[in-house]
Amino acid sequence: MVPMSPDEEASLLENQEKNRLAMLESILSVPLGRGMFIGPLEKLAAGQRCCESAIDGSHWTLSDGYIPQDRRGELRRIIDGMKGPYLKREAIRRLHPLWHAVEDLGREVFSGIAEYRELLLRRSRIMDLLGNRIGSLELLATDYDLLEKDQSETGRKAWRLHPAICSLQNSLDLLEVRTGIGLLKYSDAGKRFAEAVDRIREIIERFVEANLCLVISRVRRFHPCDAMEEMDLVQEGCQGLMEAVRRFDVSRGCKLSTFAVWWIRQFIMKALIRHGRLVRLPVRLHYEDSSIRRAMDEFALEHGHGPTLEELADFMGRDRRELEDVCLSTAQPLSLDHTDSENDATIADFLESRLQPPDLRALSSDIRERIETALTSLSDREKTIITLRFGLMDDEPCTLAQLGRIFGVSRERVRQIESTALAKLRNHGLLSTLESGGE
Repeated sequence: MVPMSPDEEASLLENQEKNRLAMLESILSVPLGRGMFIGPLEKLAAGQRCCESAIDGSHWTLSDGYIPQDRRGELRRIIDGMKGPYLKREAIRRLHPLWHAVEDLGREVFSGIAEYRELLLRRSRIMDLLGNRIGSLELLATDYDLLEKDQSETGRKAWRLHPAICSLQNSLDLLEVRTGIGLLKYSDAGKRFAEAVDRIREIIERFVEANLCLVISRVRRFHPCDAMEEMDLVQEGCQGLMEAVRRFDVSRGCKLSTFAVWWIRQFIMKALIRHGRLVRLPVRLHYEDSSIRRAMDEFALEHGHGPTLEELADFMGRDRRELEDVCLSTAQPLSLDHTDSENDATIADFLESRLQPPDLRALSSDIRERIETALTSLSDREKTIITLRFGLMDDEPCTLAQLGRIFGVSRERVRQIESTALAKLRNHGLLSTLESGGE
């Protein structure tokens, strides 16, 4: 841990701001990136709803994706000032961008570079097969007089590889249309973006190294704890510190350490929430459980006794059922082998099993197979009536009147068909078999 002097911190923050501007300039140099960055801002300035902008919503007081009307003119003036060939640092400061969102946006904009390199590599391999005669490929592939001769091996090879070359060229053209810039300029802008990101990463590592004592001081407020080891908590706190440096903006008017404390604490708390219980719960439930506990302490201080669930609901102004669901969800899990002090009975002894015993399940399966075999001796009409009459399909028996309406006959006719079908089943031996099995 090498401490950082105030001059070094100011110098690193200045370099970080320069690299952030270089990162943003590389994004805006590509029409695709300019549209993805400035497009949402223009929608906000026009009074439209936009929830995916890369600016600080708290500074611009965004509400449900809308910017207040009295601030739209200010945003419009900043956007107009960004349309020049060079970015003005003061304009970017007044814009208050979220730099971590800008970095993520740049990664999305320049994600096509990997595809560009792959296409060039495949084209280079085809050129090697043709002996670097890519310029005369179409001429060789369409010279049919040479293709008829045995000595034109290169022409036949060009004829076979011509579709692959055309497909690669079409892919390169589509990539150029999608980015709106030449592929060489696109690759150069991506290189400048990657270099700026690498320099920012080095600055972040230096800040983490210098502020490790701050992380350790925060960790010691939570340690010792049963959920995680101290070094694991330090690692989580360092991730929070790195996230704070990524999001930090000098124009906020506060020190980096003051801004980073909250991020370090948040990452440590989330790590404890993830590993503190046998069954992981959403973070929202933990926050609600904490608010309920605070309300219970406040109620006890005011009234001198703990609240009931109804009193707590009235005190917090919330629904009783919601509080009950939160309390049940955050309760500590109990083992099925847990016993009380009065007797040796476990929780498992009082739980009714919903699973059918294996012997009864096997018997039920055997009876169903016998019934299905016996029903094959009936006609389609008799089989349908028996199935619906006794609920063999959905355990919902139908009455004679219901079957009569289904088949368009009287209930007496349905009863006669049922009697005939049951007589056939007796002759088949099904009923005697079931009666001998105790059914």
